[in-house]
Amino acid sequence: MKAAVFYGEKDVRIEDVDDPSPGPGDVLLSPLYCGICGTDVDAWKTGMYTPGVILGHEFSARVVECGPGVDGWSPGDNVVVNSIIPCGTCSFCVQGRYSLCDNVKMPGITVNGGLAELVSIPADSLLRMPNSVTAREAALTEPLAVVLHGFNLIKGDWGLGNKALVTGAGTLGLLALQVAHAAGASLVAVSEPNSSRRDTAVALGADMVIDPEVSNVWVEFGEKAGHLPDLVVECSGSALAATETFSLAKKGGVVLVLGISEEPVEADFMAAVLNELTFHFSYCGYSEFSAALAMIERKIVRVGDLITEIPLDDTVEKGFQRLADSHSDVVKLLVKIS
Repeated sequence: MKAAVFYGEKDVRIEDVDDPSPGPGDVLLSPLYCGICGTDVDAWKTGMYTPGVILGHEFSARVVECGPGVDGWSPGDNVVVNSIIPCGTCSFCVQGRYSLCDNVKMPGITVNGGLAELVSIPADSLLRMPNSVTAREAALTEPLAVVLHGFNLIKGDWGLGNKALVTGAGTLGLLALQVAHAAGASLVAVSEPNSSRRDTAVALGADMVIDPEVSNVWVEFGEKAGHLPDLVVECSGSALAATETFSLAKKGGVVLVLGISEEPVEADFMAAVLNELTFHFSYCGYSEFSAALAMIERKIVRVGDLITEIPLDDTVEKGFQRLADSHSDVVKLLVKIS
């Protein structure tokens, strides 16, 4: 079969590899669409994944074969695959904090993933794809689950009618914009230097967009909203943007960090202490997959506007190059596999 194999810094190859077979409790899948995310791009830039792993942790698929002991699934079923395989027994799993599992396996990162014509996955990692959700749409269940996990962490810290600022209009930012509105925000602004992504933010319901390279976000938001944000959602993964969140949130405000910065972030503890800011750092999403898929099914969150599609061939390497370009108009790059 063909697969996108990671070998290190700026080295992803489409190769012919042996077909996997499902073991006990596993299901053999034929991936349909698989996303390339910002973390994948960071790994491509820095070489931080395990060499030899098949990439892909955001994907929809079709069941091909069920391994021994698998019930409830049949060949031809369309599914979404959870991006986390928790051990279920460590102290974090017992607490329901699966993102922090001590023995976690992650398709496409620590074990083979969905950027391939076939992949074997534990059956309990699958969710059934609703008939009204396309395979393209379903491939964005994982990033939406990541956003929902973060919002679940801050449930008690902000409420209906609050005003929010999202920094970064990549996939996470454009999903966070919609989730913030769905959660009851009265105003959601998006800060993003890329003009194409700002346009997409407007199309998806942003009440205002700000170009941080030409405008003062602090001033622009305050003039429009009447005060600084109750909630700042950092989705850019930029160290500079993360540093600026300390001055952007209002007194007593909340900062939710979803973007992962590979560079050290300068923390303004003086501002955080004097303004009694609350910071929440969120990683992955596991329990939120069902809710994410339901939001896509009910059209509460629109994902189609984010998608650019490419085939599984040499274009994948070019896809990484496009996503690494800050001026690119691509938001979510989906690889069509079968």
